[in-house]
Amino acid sequence: MASQPRTHNDYTVGWVCALPKEQTAAIAMLDQRHADLPRLSNDHNVYTLGSIGNHNIAVACLPMGKIGATSTAMVATQMTSTFPSIKFGLMVGIGGGVSLKVRLGDIVVGTPSGQYPGVVQWDMGKEQEAGFIRTGALNNPPHILLDAISKLEAERRLRGYKIPAYMDEMVSKYPDLESKYLKSESLEDVVKREARAMLVHYGLIASGNSVIKSAAVRKKLQKRLGRDVLCVETEAAGLVDNFPCIVIRGICDYADSHKNDAWQEHAAALAAAYAKELLRCIVPSDVDSEQTVKNILGGISSALSSLREDVTQTRSRLDKIEDLEILDWLSATDYGPQQTDYFRMRQPGTGQWLLDCKEYQSWITGIGNTLFYDLEKRFYSEATTAIVYVYCNYKRQTEQTLKGLLSSLLKQLAQSQYSLPDSLKTLHDRHKVKQTRPSLEELSGLLELITAQNSNVFIVADALDECQTTDGCRAKFLSALFSLQKKTGVNFLATSRDIPDITDRFRGTTLIEILAAKEDVERYLHGHLSELPRFVTNRPDIQDEIITKITNAASGMFLLARLHFVSLVGKDTPKAMRKALQGLVTGADAYNIYYEHAMERVEGQLEEQTKRAKQVLSWVTCAMRPLTILELQHAVALEPDELGHDEDNMPQVEDMISVCAGLVAVDEESRIVRLVHYTTQEYFARTQSKWFPDAQLSITITCITYLSYQDFANGECETTHEFRKRLRLYPFYNYAACNWGHHGRKVSACRNIVSFLRKPAQVQASTQVLFEYKNFYGRMTGRKMTSLHLAAYFGLDEATTSILGDHNADATDVDHRTPLSYAAENGNETIVRLLLDTKEIDPDLQGFNGRTPLSYAAENGNETIVRLLLDTKEIDPNLSDERNQTPLAYAAENGDEAIVRLLLDTKEINPNLTDRHLIGIDLWSPDDISHQLGSPIVPLLAFSPT
Repeated sequence: MASQPRTHNDYTVGWVCALPKEQTAAIAMLDQRHADLPRLSNDHNVYTLGSIGNHNIAVACLPMGKIGATSTAMVATQMTSTFPSIKFGLMVGIGGGVSLKVRLGDIVVGTPSGQYPGVVQWDMGKEQEAGFIRTGALNNPPHILLDAISKLEAERRLRGYKIPAYMDEMVSKYPDLESKYLKSESLEDVVKREARAMLVHYGLIASGNSVIKSAAVRKKLQKRLGRDVLCVETEAAGLVDNFPCIVIRGICDYADSHKNDAWQEHAAALAAAYAKELLRCIVPSDVDSEQTVKNILGGISSALSSLREDVTQTRSRLDKIEDLEILDWLSATDYGPQQTDYFRMRQPGTGQWLLDCKEYQSWITGIGNTLFYDLEKRFYSEATTAIVYVYCNYKRQTEQTLKGLLSSLLKQLAQSQYSLPDSLKTLHDRHKVKQTRPSLEELSGLLELITAQNSNVFIVADALDECQTTDGCRAKFLSALFSLQKKTGVNFLATSRDIPDITDRFRGTTLIEILAAKEDVERYLHGHLSELPRFVTNRPDIQDEIITKITNAASGMFLLARLHFVSLVGKDTPKAMRKALQGLVTGADAYNIYYEHAMERVEGQLEEQTKRAKQVLSWVTCAMRPLTILELQHAVALEPDELGHDEDNMPQVEDMISVCAGLVAVDEESRIVRLVHYTTQEYFARTQSKWFPDAQLSITITCITYLSYQDFANGECETTHEFRKRLRLYPFYNYAACNWGHHGRKVSACRNIVSFLRKPAQVQASTQVLFEYKNFYGRMTGRKMTSLHLAAYFGLDEATTSILGDHNADATDVDHRTPLSYAAENGNETIVRLLLDTKEIDPDLQGFNGRTPLSYAAENGNETIVRLLLDTKEIDPNLSDERNQTPLAYAAENGDEAIVRLLLDTKEINPNLTDRHLIGIDLWSPDDISHQLGSPIVPLLAFSPT
């Protein structure tokens, strides 16, 4: 330790840490330790003094147990008072990675990015005349530090980082640090990826007073601040306004539920080593010429009052973590990534004719000549304007039910408020106690209430023709929106292909036929010519020929223009290009002809390429929901009778897509693999038996094989941590567990199904996934479901017959539900008959939520099952659940006249037990309900015998 006496004025660098383990790493990086100096009377910090090179450094740590911006501001305030010569600060420690490119053990340095200066406080803001303004952002790091970064990176390209050498020096001086501060085999990244060396990333750090432990909140933050957000932490926001500093973070977690302490020491050491290397790039004489922090700020004490002012003035847009959790409870659907992908793919300048037409301008009265896609950004800061939207998708039918669609709109509408509506908080709290979900009437009522509080609400429903028609979903969705429009004056825009039952609903409204203008097609083609073989760039004549012939062949069909263009990508000579242009298909059947030609190209490849293409196409076509890249990779990597995942058998996404002749695309933002268009799905629906006739059988076997892996032979996970790890290590597990039975139901015979159902451990493991994803309250309990429960749930008739004799037909699971309860809920009529025929069950057994099989069947509109249950003469139709809802109440709520009549025809029914307030009778007139629900339910109830 150096013995030369020094004074407070000799220290020019302030190093601030939040945790003792970060301070340990900082001290270990000092070249020399200096003697302690006396503290000032008003300074409560404890300092470690030392030097790196010729820079004298004061290291301070936040008090034990204190984190956040306020504590950091206090430490910095007192530091600059005690050491008046400090010229800049270093905030060095650990943080959570939020970008896909950032891994555990990487380093993030806060540097200017876009509109932000390096660090932004994500949970603070002020309401001003111009709207909501985010505050709490640090100024740009001082030039001396940014210049040092440039020098460091230049040297790094020549000789690499010195960070590893500094880490070795650290453990050489302090051997006790080796076990935790150096990387060891025990440090395992929770995300499995190809190994690489540590990287340093430069970009935006988001700082807030709350520790983020939720993937949903993390995604929300990324959406709010953009892709440049690399890291989150909780202290840097305390260095507000003009305090010259830079923030350096070692990544120890991914800011989600998998947070743990294992990586913290190593990440802290890496950040400290980077700080050391950065300081060694700064010439001490340059530091001497810098102005002191104390002179710049005149004291930093104003930071504390500024923080308090922000807390009282902010009307934050739902930055509170608890608010975000309520919104995620309301709806897990997020259309943001899809919208981002659409914006990315949009060719600038196209579609202007639509935005300029008088019909559109009339609809959007009061807003002016504004591109619709920019509406949300323009009015983001206006409290009384909200824009909500849904992208209907034929692959998202599970989530795009009537309740799912309304929940998504309600979530977006609530997000547009400056604070979460109390009515939504009340709804959440009421249901959280009983672990129930909102009813249709609760959603509709709240949607109307919050809509009425905004002067301008725009609802956009894209691709209505892809909205499912099961149980009248599309018709009821439109009825709900038209009713909302009538009551609140909301503006409603929908897009759809020309489907009669959709256009009929819009009679009397403004209709616009959308065709791709010639100029739009030409602009698109001009913008993408660079994607064609290089010779096209040097041949203006061929460029003109491409644009002219594709534009003429498209005949206003933009998709066809795009498909034709994609078909030219592999034509590497002028002759081949012209031949392809001469063969462009046109006319009403152009899509089908194009798809046939595309499949001919698929079959013309090498055998292995054709096999892979059909495998990918069959999965993307037949999957019950959109698959992510990783899910698809795991699915196609599996081979029959495998006992575990083989990483070496996973194809690259580029290789999977390239063999599919332009019929498959990847959405970059959401990482979803999809067919290029709905018409492609329709084509394969018609021709599936031709191209991949055994797809459903193959998919069923793949799912079952995956679920039967040896790693799942221990059954259910006992802890949430184990469960999350299982899902992380096996990305396809969620899809396989939730959908194998849906595919199996479409297969006439499959021995693998019964074989799997006779593996109780794997069955239990799969039910944990299936119902965890249906549960919105985060329970981690054993389901105690039998194979018979699972077969009844999925509607597997043959399998149920095979295993029925091996099981108690009236067994109950953790929710006290029977196989009959699941079969009735999911409309599996054959299995309901099988179970009733055993004469061994109680058909009226209530679950812990009070629901009976009759209650589920009535709610879901299955008249046959309702009749089967009533015919047993063992049913009490008046049994109510914990919400005081009877089967009659559920049928009435959903406007199901047939089931209401069926129930009223039974002598035992008592309509007065129906909670009429819940179904809206106290709130609406009979005509209103008839219009809303599409049936004369109220008169039936009003005049029924009691």
